[in-house]
Amino acid sequence: MNMPELRHLEYLAAIAKEGTFSAAAEALHITQPALTRMMQRLEEELGLELFERTKNRADLNEAGRLAVECAKTVLESAAQMTDRMERYRRSLTTLTIGSCAPGPTFTLIPRLTALHPEMTISSVLQQEKTLQNGLLNGAFQMIALSRPWQEKDVLCRSYVRESLMVSLPRTHPLACRKELHISDLAGLTMLLSSGLGIWQELHDKKMKDVHFIVQSDRKTLHELISASDIPNFVTNLSSQYISYVPENRVAVPLMDPEATVQFYLCAAKKHKKLLDSSTETF
Repeated sequence: MNMPELRHLEYLAAIAKEGTFSAAAEALHITQPALTRMMQRLEEELGLELFERTKNRADLNEAGRLAVECAKTVLESAAQMTDRMERYRRSLTTLTIGSCAPGPTFTLIPRLTALHPEMTISSVLQQEKTLQNGLLNGAFQMIALSRPWQEKDVLCRSYVRESLMVSLPRTHPLACRKELHISDLAGLTMLLSSGLGIWQELHDKKMKDVHFIVQSDRKTLHELISASDIPNFVTNLSSQYISYVPENRVAVPLMDPEATVQFYLCAAKKHKKLLDSSTETF
């Protein structure tokens, strides 16, 4: 018995899924005669007939159903191999960083770019559980979480602290305050960036009395901030690395405990050098 070709197994699985040769051929974008020839070739490779053939139909027999089960297992393993090899290939030229909030990447991406100019630095914003799973399966070389993580073969280090501030026109009634609380924002209309990560929960649960004008484009958001009197949020990280507080505005800190988050960087032990270089000055 010869080893069957992978594409023949793919076509067999398609027949089982679609129910008929004609439907499978259409889904595979090949002709029905071509699909029939390939199944005949698969039967020759396996030394078994896989179909009960009548004048107008060809249905899977017991051997065919067993072959479909085996084919699905082989195809799943092949897909996993392809995925793992692609991740390995990318790891040679790309550092993929996951974060639960935008802030940590404001500092981390420039640092990694300077340390590894030969690499492409990619960042993804995702929920913390997804990030943890991604680190364990090799999708990320490093992740930023809002809490320490104890896991076998994973290292976790304190990284940066991010604090929310309210950017206000100097003529705004709240601009003279040295500090603010979330309750002070009730009734305000504020500009807000999308893609907040873990900060989204704070806005959803604690700021229900605030009306937000959400902008997904950062350039548009900055233009609106510069041209309007509408308050917006900044943080100690965003104001330092990606945005600014215009001269006609002041940034007043929010003092609520939930308005400050300590972030942690986590990496597999095999990436200890990467983690060390990323956190050595923090």
